[in-house]
Amino acid sequence: MTTIAHIQELALPQERNVRKIVTIGLVVLAVMVATYVYFVGKIVFDVVGRRTAEASIRTLQSSISSHSMAYLGQIKSLDLSAAASAGLAESTDTLYASRQTGVALGMAVGR
Repeated sequence: MTTIAHIQELALPQERNVRKIVTIGLVVLAVMVATYVYFVGKIVFDVVGRRTAEASIRTLQSSISSHSMAYLGQIKSLDLSAAASAGLAESTDTLYASRQTGVALGMAVGR
């Protein structure tokens, strides 16, 4: 047997192995197609989800802004008579607590 005949015998598929080779090729092709479809679908759904989240964020920011404007409008219109009608009263005997520091005790800083 010559070298060329030996190489052809090893390189070309035998008739008994053709069915196995075709089956393996189809399985590999099916796995590749399934992987491709999975990744493309994941990318599409991620983009749609991101756009939905961005729209929701814009709606919430608009709502927060309008609530802030209403709050600032109410703060500017408050006076003592409005507070009294809401049941609030001015405190007359307020106690404050303070902490004594080293300077207040007569100690010099940095000693």
